Amino acid sequence: MGISAVVLGLLAWLIPAMGWETQLMLFAILSLVSIVGWRVWQRRYPDESDQPSLNRRAEQYVGRVFVLETPIENGFGKVRVGDSLWRVEGPDAAAGSRVRVTSADGVVLVVEIAD
Repeated sequence: MGISAVVLGLLAWLIPAMGWETQLMLFAILSLVSIVGWRVWQRRYPDESDQPSLNRRAEQYVGRVFVLETPIENGFGKVRVGDSLWRVEGPDAAAGSRVRVTSADGVVLVVEIAD
């Protein structure tokens, strides 16, 4: 939308008799065009990251093994990861059992019993 404002500012400077209604309509149209153009650009040239799990803490724990802090009862329990407790979902297991993280569902770690 910043590009739309700059283009519209240049047009208003070149055509001082342009009414505010026309300026508002042009700003709306230019904004939509710039948003659609940006989305097309992002799809065609996606950002590639050398750290795809950055800022996705739960995904960083997939494959790791943790010890249950609280038992998994009715499908849910907790593990300690560093200084935090994370909610886990998986088969019922006693506290102290070792579990492996298989995936993440939002902020819930999906686990299985580790052998």
